[in-house]
Amino acid sequence: MKKIVFSMVFMILIIILTEQNVSGEEIEGEEERKIAAEKASDALKRNNTRSEPEITIEPEKIEEKEVKKKLGKLKKLLPTEEELDEITLGTVWRYLDKQSQKNEEENIEVIQGVVRDIGRVYDPVVNKFKVATIQIEIIKFEDFNNLKDYWFNEKNSSLANLYDNAYLVGKPNEHTECLFNYSNNGAITICKTDEFVIQSIIFDKYQEHYMYSKPQTGFKKLELNQDEMTTRIVEKILEKIQKNMEITSNGNLYKILESNREIKEREYNKELDEQNKFLVEKNKELGIEKGKKYGIQNFSCLKDEFGLIMISGQYNNNQIKKDKVVMEILFLDYDNEVIFKNKANLLEINKFETKRFLGNLKIDENFSTCTIQIKN
Repeated sequence: MKKIVFSMVFMILIIILTEQNVSGEEIEGEEERKIAAEKASDALKRNNTRSEPEITIEPEKIEEKEVKKKLGKLKKLLPTEEELDEITLGTVWRYLDKQSQKNEEENIEVIQGVVRDIGRVYDPVVNKFKVATIQIEIIKFEDFNNLKDYWFNEKNSSLANLYDNAYLVGKPNEHTECLFNYSNNGAITICKTDEFVIQSIIFDKYQEHYMYSKPQTGFKKLELNQDEMTTRIVEKILEKIQKNMEITSNGNLYKILESNREIKEREYNKELDEQNKFLVEKNKELGIEKGKKYGIQNFSCLKDEFGLIMISGQYNNNQIKKDKVVMEILFLDYDNEVIFKNKANLLEINKFETKRFLGNLKIDENFSTCTIQIKN
């Protein structure tokens, strides 16, 4: 009996001690139990055999908006693309770029635009990407001396020299002076008012829009018409400026320039006479008059680095007075083929008189030499 009682007491003690240990584990290992519970829960879950695509969340990209510079008030003076369509009719020109700048110190504001013939057929072999383009520039100034400095610094040239050496000049009104010049690669038109300088330059190497390869003198010299682009663009801008300034134009710009052709020719002839007088005095000093031969003498035909051909010489008359002597000049290429002909007249030559001639011409770049002869 004692053994039974002792055994029961011993078991009760063991149970009490066991419960205390379990209670301690619950207090001390609560975090471990949570982890274990989670693992057990995962073990009971059914595995998904389908592989889901991994979704990566990237930080949101903030697109930088392109900041366009404001072109200023002068932008309204540039021809619109619709106005360009009206000017060019069949050809479609579109703006590639527009830029503006302002010089606060000199009170000069400038806007520039570049347009291109987008109808040009892609031709990398013959035309070699030389697509015709037009540069348009409008300069607003307050002081003319500041304008001259700006022009020289930006373009390394003199605005006055451009007018002096222009092919044609004209004044649409008392406030505006215009010029036109050209070469085999294109043309330029500039008009200057009391507040603005407007410039339009076309680069048209293959002369798809106008024939600029004609000489500046002679019967076949270039004549402007309504199809010439630079004069039409400048005229359109002038119309906008003059509307704002309430100045009326006297007609189409190309007509005004053509009507003043005689002015440039008179200036050219005056300059030529002065050069001839200088040559006469110089030749007298050198004794060229002694033992002179009759006919054309001392003829030369030279091309400078700018492609300008300088023609000079003298005609020694015999004992017969002549009302007119016709000289024909033949321009030859490197194969001695005639690429251009020109005639020049010497008028009212007294007997034994010597007349000098001097002129210049710009023609095809394949020019090599030239010859001259008297035509009866």
